[in-house]
Amino acid sequence: MKEEACQVVHNARISEGYYLMKIRSPYIAGRCKPGNFVMIAVTGGTDPLLKRPFGIFRTEGDMVEVYYEVVGKGSRLLAGKRNGDTVMVVGPLGNSFPETEGEDILLVAGGRGIAPLYFAAEAHSRSNNMSLVYGARSEKDLLFTRELGELPLKEMKFFTDDGSAFQRGTIVTGIRDMIERNRVGITFACGPDRMFESLHREIGGLGTDNFVSLEAFMGCGFGICHSCVVMGSDGKYKKVCTDGPVFKMEDIRWQT
Repeated sequence: MKEEACQVVHNARISEGYYLMKIRSPYIAGRCKPGNFVMIAVTGGTDPLLKRPFGIFRTEGDMVEVYYEVVGKGSRLLAGKRNGDTVMVVGPLGNSFPETEGEDILLVAGGRGIAPLYFAAEAHSRSNNMSLVYGARSEKDLLFTRELGELPLKEMKFFTDDGSAFQRGTIVTGIRDMIERNRVGITFACGPDRMFESLHREIGGLGTDNFVSLEAFMGCGFGICHSCVVMGSDGKYKKVCTDGPVFKMEDIRWQT
């Protein structure tokens, strides 16, 4: 992990409210793994003061790609960055999904949660049997379906809450059948907490090894500020930034 000034090579709107940013960082690109994240300063000043956490979507050569949604002041400022601008970045941070070979894995993505799972699919789908279920609110929120189709995934299912694209439903629609059909032994998931709660209820007792990548508000990204804690199933708090963001699903206390 280190902090460095990185050049913005590309920062484009890819759908309503969504952007894909490419920054040049040989250090981060050469060291990050699926599940890692970076902290980016969205301005060179003090308003806002804190950096923002972003999951790594993919790497290519010395480039790191970050996929984000504009939801507040910080992400709006980031969306205004132009090619050639410089941003201060800290990374790579956090842990990663386990590296496996020859396993039957189901990727479960909700909305922006596709970011680390696309990275995992691109990095490991040739050495494992990977399938994907990916859901979002509407067609404009369900991105990269064409790019995912170019990866060697065994099966893919796409859902939208409102039925505006693909099948109407959520990520748990038919997920048990998909696990059985593909003989899934491991799941990797990323998305909002409410998705994890549904997923835990649906597959928590199936005997699969389930790994979840959590999203959280962060002040530092490396364990000092304690602003990203979640309650573990053992009754102890865990820091998403340093204990995670990837956890075994059963190690987190979910709302029921």
